[in-house]
Amino acid sequence: MASENLAWQFQDFVDSFVVEIDKTRETLAVRAINKPLTYTVKEVALDLNIFPSYDGDQIRFITAQPGEEGASKVSIQLNSITDQQVRATTKTPGQRDDLDLAQVDVDRPTRKKLRALGVRSVDDLKQIERNNVDIQKVTGGDGIDYRKLANQIQKTRRGENPPRITGMSLVAADQGQPILSVRGENLSIDPAFVPVAVVNRALAEVMSSSDTELQVRLTPAHRLASQNEVILTFDPFAVVKVNVKA
Repeated sequence: MASENLAWQFQDFVDSFVVEIDKTRETLAVRAINKPLTYTVKEVALDLNIFPSYDGDQIRFITAQPGEEGASKVSIQLNSITDQQVRATTKTPGQRDDLDLAQVDVDRPTRKKLRALGVRSVDDLKQIERNNVDIQKVTGGDGIDYRKLANQIQKTRRGENPPRITGMSLVAADQGQPILSVRGENLSIDPAFVPVAVVNRALAEVMSSSDTELQVRLTPAHRLASQNEVILTFDPFAVVKVNVKA
């Protein structure tokens, strides 16, 4: 057998093969938006001539070179697919409100493993989560740090939607204590995170938060003056420091 051929595992081959099929199906789904599919992709057959080897733990294969004898033959048969099947089984990729994992700072092995599971976007991950599926168990605890992945996704989302403060003012007092109203866009986009406010180096209570407004309760401890320093942490990836005139 030729030594330049690298050994491979059948699961890795199938994962890569399925990913390529998914890419083709997604391309057809997008194409069908402007040009309806009027044809059927007929059966496709693939024959592999390989040399198997078993080390007592894993089975690996080496692809036979032209003219090599003694190789085993594996045949893979794909059935036909119609345009109706493509539309019924394929989510159109590239939705404007979705975030492709290619945009997230994720290492290649993690992206490859997720792609093999049919996960290519944040929406796909959410769909799996809604079905109460533990990806780490499915992948056999392969060392993927899903907490880090979630943080990277959140960081990327925040980078694309940074907070923008359009106005700050004191509004009617609550129980004798003034309220600082912070208005803007993309302020509190993570419902699981409670924003933090520090006014003149003293922690302040965030009474309410939304995408467009934060209300912060002020006390005598905040020592309001003509110039006031306000630090707002909207989430772990968005911290804003502003100077406010009283």
